[in-house]
Amino acid sequence: MSEPIREVLFKNGVISVQPLSLEQPPPGMGSPLQLVPGRTALIVVDVQRHFTEAPPFAAMRNIISHISHLLPYARAAGITVVHVKSEFKPEMGDAGRPGSRTRQMMDGLVWDGETQNPLVHGSPLAEIVAELAPLPSDVVVTKTRFSGFWGTNLHDVLSERAIQTLIFTGGTTTVCVESTLRDAVFLEYNALALSDCTADMNLELHESALARIELFFGWVCRSDELITALVLAADEKATS
Repeated sequence: MSEPIREVLFKNGVISVQPLSLEQPPPGMGSPLQLVPGRTALIVVDVQRHFTEAPPFAAMRNIISHISHLLPYARAAGITVVHVKSEFKPEMGDAGRPGSRTRQMMDGLVWDGETQNPLVHGSPLAEIVAELAPLPSDVVVTKTRFSGFWGTNLHDVLSERAIQTLIFTGGTTTVCVESTLRDAVFLEYNALALSDCTADMNLELHESALARIELFFGWVCRSDELITALVLAADEKATS
């Protein structure tokens, strides 16, 4: 199924992302997203070696090149880059109450034949993939739940920079991206999900998450649509 084209424009220091036009949109849908690059953060969620090498998450590997291509344009336009990664203590005491669904999902990440969770502190598989290695100007936030806001300083970091809009990349779309995005909306950030920079265990899950986001929680577009506007924003920033 071909993805609809969203109009993304740049004018007078503001990038606007037009929503899909529906005959009966839900309450709150229909206005364009207005983002100012200097008050925007690009969130890279869980693009770690485990999630790009483990078979259930194979689609995560396919988005690395899209995110890698996007990052320089975002930085040049003045957007803050934030890497959110999952990482736990060796004994997994911060991964949730034993027996809880949260803990069961975290414990379920152990590969066959392995004895240690791949996302414990110090594990090579917990590292952010080399292609997206954080720059000194980037922010890295470590989380122990699906949402990047739960029990972290992410909200404080964004507030200190007067961030108002978050652009989401990474995975999985239905779990950690959507969990973080929903919490962002509850904290009054505007949220944009990039369809070709997010991925899930299968296409159906990915597309269902994007549909929920666009209908109820934020906006959706492709990275190439956004990059066109980012180039104009960076040019204006360089000459101002």
